[in-house]
Amino acid sequence: MCLLEVYAQCDDRFFEVSSDEVEHAELIVEELVSRVLLDLFDEGMVDDVDIRFSANPHTGFQQCSIHINAECNCRAFTLEPRTKKNMECAVEKNMHILLREIFGHVKVNSVMRCPSFAMAD
Repeated sequence: MCLLEVYAQCDDRFFEVSSDEVEHAELIVEELVSRVLLDLFDEGMVDDVDIRFSANPHTGFQQCSIHINAECNCRAFTLEPRTKKNMECAVEKNMHILLREIFGHVKVNSVMRCPSFAMAD
């Protein structure tokens, strides 16, 4: 199994989700991440989604940090080549698309920890 950690930062004047709806937003993100894992790995499990909002009074922007922990089967990666770099790029791209729809401007930093025997470098 691969352990997947996704860190994302968002800042915008308005989000589709408000800070009053954090629990609902976490459930939405969990569902969407599950779909991404299904598309990329034919399976996967989201362990945790943590969303935190804060405001920047100087810029008028709200900030949001998103942390996602998940597990997936590296060997079942659906795209070629099955390299760690290709997996990370595919996860980052797909996470960016789904988070952008909910939170607007977003920067995704993803980290994937995979056992050395799971794939080629």
